[in-house]
Amino acid sequence: SIQASRVVNGFWLIFFGLSVVADLNLVPGLSGFLRAVAKRGKDDEGDDPAGKRRRPWWQVTVPHGWFTHFYVVGVLWNAVALFHSLIECAWAGSDPSVVGAALASTLFQAHVTRRLYESAFVSIHRPGGRMHVVGYLIGVVYYICVPLTLAHPLAAAAVVGSVADAWRRGSIAYLLEPIDGTKLDAAADGARHVLKFAFTASGRSGVGALMSGFCVAGGVYAWWVGNAHQHRYHVALAELRGGEKRRENVEKKEREGAAKEYGVPRGGWFERVSCPHYAAEVLLYAGICAVACGSGFGAGGIATGITGFGPAAAAARTTPMLASVGANLSLAARRNHEWYLRHMPDYPKGRWAMIPGIL
Repeated sequence: SIQASRVVNGFWLIFFGLSVVADLNLVPGLSGFLRAVAKRGKDDEGDDPAGKRRRPWWQVTVPHGWFTHFYVVGVLWNAVALFHSLIECAWAGSDPSVVGAALASTLFQAHVTRRLYESAFVSIHRPGGRMHVVGYLIGVVYYICVPLTLAHPLAAAAVVGSVADAWRRGSIAYLLEPIDGTKLDAAADGARHVLKFAFTASGRSGVGALMSGFCVAGGVYAWWVGNAHQHRYHVALAELRGGEKRRENVEKKEREGAAKEYGVPRGGWFERVSCPHYAAEVLLYAGICAVACGSGFGAGGIATGITGFGPAAAAARTTPMLASVGANLSLAARRNHEWYLRHMPDYPKGRWAMIPGIL
């Protein structure tokens, strides 16, 4: 499990570094390749003056609609991690670092389930939209690494062990087996610990309880606000694509290619930034990380008797992930913002890409 955690952390560090290199164009040639790999949807069209599309590596693409696969992987894989996390909650008693990690996994499960619903039933994927197969594979790995990052090391070790067992036995059924009454009762008991933890100072006392309560309550609130706003803006973008609220303030002939299928998004955070849905995603991830990191204040590792399971250890796991999410979405937001300005003559020039005054 230690080796697995190193692999996951290594992925986040590489993902963060490559996102920054691509966004800031730090390494000519490599930066261009990374930006090409990151292209998807409307950003995939008409931005290749050097003729890179004629190169063989660029031809290996998949439909943009395959984005839904990411959320299928996320829902299923996080469900496995969450199941083991709830069992660890019961076996570790009321240790806040263990229960807090399970709460963080629960929040992510709700988030990725919503994204699966939106991708399948709300979003309108442009028929000709493509994404590079390398970007697609990175997305799949991303949604494998997030659950392992949020899960407590005890639960992550159980997940890795179940994967190894399934591999040896040749059946994915062993990811959860043996599912017997004892494990189901333990998972149910763990769920009660999570609910109690979310609404009380269970397992914490003194100043640590106040600090932990602030992080958990603030994190859950940030997660809620981020999810609510992201859903709102995804629906708004889908309505523009579907034509329900398309604003005809310029003639369609003034736009070319994919730009004809899009309107200018307005309302809410759209009045300040081009990609409020990305800002909302950074916010909700920050909330989840606050829950995971702050939950152990005052009592981390007491019930388990194992050191290193408090806030510092949680921060070491989740900070690289949060930084990677921010860097990747910054790259996507900047490219989307530039696309709007380049293809839509009527697009508001005073908007920022993702964060007003910063990006």
